[in-house]
Amino acid sequence: MLTHRTTCIAFGLALAALVALNFVFPVAWYWFVLLIVAFLSIEFYGAYFVHSNFHIRAICKADTSEKVIALTFDDGPMQERTDAILNLLDKFNVKATFFCIGNRIKGNEEVLKNIHKRGHLIGNHSYSHSNLFDLKNTSQMIDDLKKGNNEIKRVIGLEPLFFRPPYGVTTPSLARASKKLKLEVIGWNVRSLDTTIKNRQELVERVTRRIQPGSILLFHDTVNGLEFALEDILTYLNQNGYKVVELDKLIQKQAYA
Repeated sequence: MLTHRTTCIAFGLALAALVALNFVFPVAWYWFVLLIVAFLSIEFYGAYFVHSNFHIRAICKADTSEKVIALTFDDGPMQERTDAILNLLDKFNVKATFFCIGNRIKGNEEVLKNIHKRGHLIGNHSYSHSNLFDLKNTSQMIDDLKKGNNEIKRVIGLEPLFFRPPYGVTTPSLARASKKLKLEVIGWNVRSLDTTIKNRQELVERVTRRIQPGSILLFHDTVNGLEFALEDILTYLNQNGYKVVELDKLIQKQAYA
């Protein structure tokens, strides 16, 4: 499997080979440039695509042939938007997982309590969700993730073990931090793009054509009007024999410490 470690080893060996070869006869400079570009391209792919398992082993789908899937929502809690999603989930009698941003919890404690009381799971989506989150070192990331967990625990009395990286971006520092805190990194295999796709039918079609047994679906409970497209998606699941199950049951992992 291609990982950050194996990529660094391969790059180091290739670079050493070019340098050694250069002592025998001149090696054109562009070979070094090509090697560096190839290395950076692989690193970029590994960091920005959580399913690559490049830096961290992330669970993006359950290994099953049963028609079961899990719903996940990022970036809340947000009072009106999250409540609309919760009401729709109640209508279909299904449970989901909400990956919450720690700094959004203060002032939205009742929303978080409501998520928990209705039987949904709550995961850590970092405390800050900063644009510069990925530049933090390991110690800073540990502090951030701890703060996120502490905010959730303050409200519902439980400490999450499920963590979704902001933007799905992973780094060596994040790998060390999540391992240190014994967090299970959760990705997805169906990304709705609900923050950019505004057309209801387009959003529904994008999601439904990607669903397969064991899928983990990614939505955002901060998107205005998402409940309308989500209702169509849940109707599709019912009509096609799919069952929505809790994430912990789908992946057979413990949700709280």
